[in-house]
Amino acid sequence: MSSEALQRISVLIKDDVSPERVRSVKEQLIKQKSTIDYQLDKESSTFYGNVEKSLTSLNLSQQSVKNIRERLEEVNSLSDKNKSAISRYDVIFTSTRLYETIEMTSSIYDNIIAFQKLLQGIDDMLKAEVLEDPLDSGCPDLLHIHYSLSRARDFEDQILVMAAVSTDDIQRTARRLFSQVSEHVAQFDKLLESLIYDLVEIVRSEQISLAIRFFKIIALEEQEDLRIEAIRNIVKKKEIESEKSTVKKLPNNKLLANLQSREEEILDYPTSRGLYEEILSGTITTRTKPRGYKNFFLNKLKQSVRDMFVEVRKEYQGEKRFEVLNSLDWVFNEVLVVKDHVTKYCPKYWNIFDEYFNIYYEELHILITELVESEPETSIILDILDFDRNFQKVLVDDFGFSKKVKKSVIGDEQRTQLFDDYLSLIVVKMAEWIGNLEKAEFEVFRERKTPPHTDSEGLLYLDGTRTCFQMFTQQVEVAADSSQAKILVGVIDKFCGLLKERQKKWMKMVGDDVDKLLIYNEKYDNDPESISPEEECSGGLVEYVVAIANDQMKGADYSVAISTKYGKLVTKGYERSITQHIDETLDGFAEVARFCSNELIKIMFADLANTFTEIFSKSWYSGSHAKQISDTLYEYLIDIKSQMNVLVFASLLEGVVEETILRFISALKYEHNFKSKHNKFLDCMKRDFEIFYRVFVQLVPETEDKTLIIDNKFKLMEYFMDFSCGPPETILATWENCLSVYWDTPIELLSAILSCRKDIDNSFAKKTIANATEMSNDPARLQNLRENELQPTFIAKFTQMM
Repeated sequence: MSSEALQRISVLIKDDVSPERVRSVKEQLIKQKSTIDYQLDKESSTFYGNVEKSLTSLNLSQQSVKNIRERLEEVNSLSDKNKSAISRYDVIFTSTRLYETIEMTSSIYDNIIAFQKLLQGIDDMLKAEVLEDPLDSGCPDLLHIHYSLSRARDFEDQILVMAAVSTDDIQRTARRLFSQVSEHVAQFDKLLESLIYDLVEIVRSEQISLAIRFFKIIALEEQEDLRIEAIRNIVKKKEIESEKSTVKKLPNNKLLANLQSREEEILDYPTSRGLYEEILSGTITTRTKPRGYKNFFLNKLKQSVRDMFVEVRKEYQGEKRFEVLNSLDWVFNEVLVVKDHVTKYCPKYWNIFDEYFNIYYEELHILITELVESEPETSIILDILDFDRNFQKVLVDDFGFSKKVKKSVIGDEQRTQLFDDYLSLIVVKMAEWIGNLEKAEFEVFRERKTPPHTDSEGLLYLDGTRTCFQMFTQQVEVAADSSQAKILVGVIDKFCGLLKERQKKWMKMVGDDVDKLLIYNEKYDNDPESISPEEECSGGLVEYVVAIANDQMKGADYSVAISTKYGKLVTKGYERSITQHIDETLDGFAEVARFCSNELIKIMFADLANTFTEIFSKSWYSGSHAKQISDTLYEYLIDIKSQMNVLVFASLLEGVVEETILRFISALKYEHNFKSKHNKFLDCMKRDFEIFYRVFVQLVPETEDKTLIIDNKFKLMEYFMDFSCGPPETILATWENCLSVYWDTPIELLSAILSCRKDIDNSFAKKTIANATEMSNDPARLQNLRENELQPTFIAKFTQMM
């Protein structure tokens, strides 16, 4: 077995090597092998059949070549026998050639005599056709004109070839004879050109006979051109071979002279002499060179379409140029007439529909490219993309193009550029809109001359978020109407990026003003006269921060609504992109809401900083520090609760509970000794946390679980009291239990507690700390933590506060 096969089996089995998994993989591989064997057998049968057909065709070809060779040998044999059987064959052959020449000369003479009459007839018919509109008259003499003009041109071609091998005087005479032919050819070409320009209208007006006769002429011209090109190639080859044969027979000196003369004279094969011989032999009976009416038809067709688009540009220019997008249905109608009708009246091998389609497509592509390069507005970009989408839809629905082969009138490169241009313009506009919005709402926030708005539920809010999402929804709606999933996802992506920037600005704004308030309060308490006018702080900051926190929940609701509504309009891949962008924005709203809660907590606890410094001091045992703290916090929280979204308030209350515990136990840094006599320390701890619990529990919203918000946090204080008052020999057991709940409890907490216990000496404390550290750093425990990817608990912040 190859290493690749082993590797594949290894990937399939992965870590599960049970017999069931092996059997499952075996069955899977057997099914795959069976499928592959079937496909190989099918492909082999097809290939074998093709080879068999090819061999049969080859055998038939060989037999045909053999038969032709035998017939040619019979012809040569009969020719030789006739020459030898007929006496004086050469004389008879020469006489016959002479008679044919005399007859040809007589015919040429008759044609010259009648030539002016022929030209006059052509001229009369052409003038008659020019006077009439082909759509009305149907050009009844079209075939007659072509036939007569072809006779005149064939005669001209042959006489000019003959004159070319004669004297200069004859050449001048021939040119005078045919001087009027070119004028009639030009008139006929002009007639054909007018028919080409009106070809679709001819079919649309049911001039079917005219359409058939027109295509018959072009098809006949194509056949005659192919025939004369083949003859000219044969004559050319014959002349070149004859010249090579002659050169080989020349002596060396004459050969050199001949080569030098050949360098000076470049012959254009086939020569007039060679063509002349073919005319005499009867091989050439009509034209002597191609006339190119098939190319004439295609070139004029291109020119006719190009002229139509020139007229379109004249009609839609300047400010009206983009209106052309709504006026191009005629293109599809023209091509549809070609597909359904014109194709019936011309040779199928022309693939006339493809010719028409490619011509119209090229001109349409040029026109749309001009619009793309004229730096259109966002709405026009969507119109262009919508036109391209409809264009592809029409090709599939009306013209039978395959859905797999998308034929864009713009092109992948330009479509991508349009997407980028649209998104760039939208970003600029949205950034401008949001910039103006931010300028206004930040100014309102800084001045705080009026309180925030209050909704029907009594919750505070600001106008900015609602206005911001109105703009967002409007642009998303426009993008959705464009039916361009990439545009829709792009708009959501760009706007989410702007929302994230706005979220960062709000956090900076709130943080700066909270810091400013705290500095102001501190100076006001210590030295009010030292406050400068720049340091003055507007009131109502708490209410505005609450309003901003509430707005984050509104923003999250708006975002989820957009994701739900517009995610359904696109494919799964694009839906995942929309969900990802919205999720990142939701994370940002949650972050701002948490930040606002933390800033409110900073304001609350700034008023209590001095009170927490007294915890565990002598005055604490008989004081009312916990009552003072809980009253202050209750006063803040009871007002905020009625004004804040319930989910945000629950998060805020949880943060306050955590901060209260952290600030309380961080008083260990002042190294007050615990008064453990008569359980005095333990009683005071119980007293304080009963006060805190009674306050916090009545603030928990009815919809929230107090266990998560309060009970799980207060569990830490049970361990704290066990560390502080329990028997020394139980400390390590308590530490193990504590780690099972608060897995990231810092060792510094235990060290600070032991240093405040008068009943524990330094030696025991060091030994206990060492054992506890070893328990925390146990490899098995750390591995389990990594596997479960646990989130940090609030006690981890204790180290920062010490």
